[in-house]
Amino acid sequence: MNNAKLKQLLSEIRACKQQLERMEADEFFKTQTAPLKKELAELIATYQQQTKRDPLELLARQDEKRRRTFLANWPKLKELRFSVGGYPGDYATGLAVILPKKVVLLQQPHSLIEGTPCLVNQLERKQFLTAVQACHLEDWQREYFNPQILDGTQWSLTCYYQDRKQTFTAEGSNDYPASYERVKNLLLTKDEAAKEVALNLMDQEAVTDFLTTF
Repeated sequence: MNNAKLKQLLSEIRACKQQLERMEADEFFKTQTAPLKKELAELIATYQQQTKRDPLELLARQDEKRRRTFLANWPKLKELRFSVGGYPGDYATGLAVILPKKVVLLQQPHSLIEGTPCLVNQLERKQFLTAVQACHLEDWQREYFNPQILDGTQWSLTCYYQDRKQTFTAEGSNDYPASYERVKNLLLTKDEAAKEVALNLMDQEAVTDFLTTF
C-alpha cells in the first residue's frame, strides 16, 4: 500500500473514530454503535498490518503537533476568516483583520452574486484575542464530518499569519467542535448598532488597504 493510500486510510480511521464518539455521546444512537466499532477495528487492523504502527497513537501525535504549531504561531496571527452556509440558505464569510491596536471585523454575504465585504465592527485587539483564546482553536481538528446528514451546513475556518506562508485550517459538514457557536458569533455579528458605531470610528485607510488585497 503506497503512502497516498495509507494517508487515506488514516483519514478514514479518524473520521470513523469521530463518528463513533459522536454516536456514543447521543442517547438515541449510543446503543447502535456495534457496526461502527467493528468497522473501526477492521480499519485499525489493516493499517497495523501495513505499517506495524498504531494509527490511534499516530493520530494523537498529529493532533498534538498541530496544537503546538498553532500556539507557537499565535503571536503572528494576522487574520481569521470564517465561512458558513448550506442548503437551504445563503453563505456568509466573516473576517477579522488584526491591526496593531484594533481588530477590524468585516462581513461578506454570498448569494448567486458575490457580495462586497462590509464593515461590521471594531474591537480592541486585546479584547478580541482574549475572546479567541477562550475558544481554544488549537484543539480544533482539520475536519468534522457527519455522514448521517445530507446537505445541511458546511463551514470553514482559516487563520492566516503575518507572512501568510502558513495557515491553520478547519472545516466541517454538519459536525462541529465544541466552541463552534462562540467562534461563529464572534466573527459573524448581526448587531446593527455595532456596525453604525464602527462606521463612524473605523480607520478607513486601514480598511481600504485591506480590501485592495481581498
